[in-house]
Amino acid sequence: MNGRRMRALVLAVLAAVPAALAAQEGAGAGNVAVRLSARGLPGDLVQRVQRIATDAAAHGVPAEPIADKAIEGWAKHVPAARIVAALRAFADRMTEAGAAVRSGGLARAPGSVIAAAAEAMGGGLKPDEVSSVVRAAPTAEEVAPGLSVAASLTAQGLASRQAVTIVVDAMVHKRPMSQLLDLPSVARSMHDQGMSPGEIGEKLLPHHGDHGPGGEHHGDRNDRPPGPDHPASPVHP
Repeated sequence: MNGRRMRALVLAVLAAVPAALAAQEGAGAGNVAVRLSARGLPGDLVQRVQRIATDAAAHGVPAEPIADKAIEGWAKHVPAARIVAALRAFADRMTEAGAAVRSGGLARAPGSVIAAAAEAMGGGLKPDEVSSVVRAAPTAEEVAPGLSVAASLTAQGLASRQAVTIVVDAMVHKRPMSQLLDLPSVARSMHDQGMSPGEIGEKLLPHHGDHGPGGEHHGDRNDRPPGPDHPASPVHP
């Protein structure tokens, strides 16, 4: 095979790649329709959700979280029009969330991570704060729980930057996942004791005292762990 024919073959293969990816995305959206129908969603709503999922997949957004949201809304008897509007907003937010996750160093994030990032941003986290959590997570599997904890703390009234710094500190110091997941409960307990969100945030911040929420020594009082303003280096595989 001469050089010209070889180049033509390579170009043909490269040109076929986007089409193959689009076919895979379309298949994913088709699976969404099957799932929704199996859960009893009416045909008109299934078609509208499928269109949203197909368009989202064409922009690199995973379709499965969109299906999950639709099923959740239908199970809660949310009107179809509100489900569709919420899904469009969620799909847009996942696009932004995907960019934030990639900026944090996770180039090929699973749909669950992108969905968690989108939920966290819907709860008040900024894209750079999402990126900070991604960078600090010891493994890709710990990104989604970390984002959920940060969003939960923010929902309790803590400033998002405080919440993210608390989560990043727990990750950087490699605290057990059980301690990380327990942070919202710790915050609620402090709230029940009459502390304000600002006081809770200060109490949980890594530079507060010599011991953190889990009781471990934090080192020097002035030793500030990476946060939104001081990102850690990514350690994901």
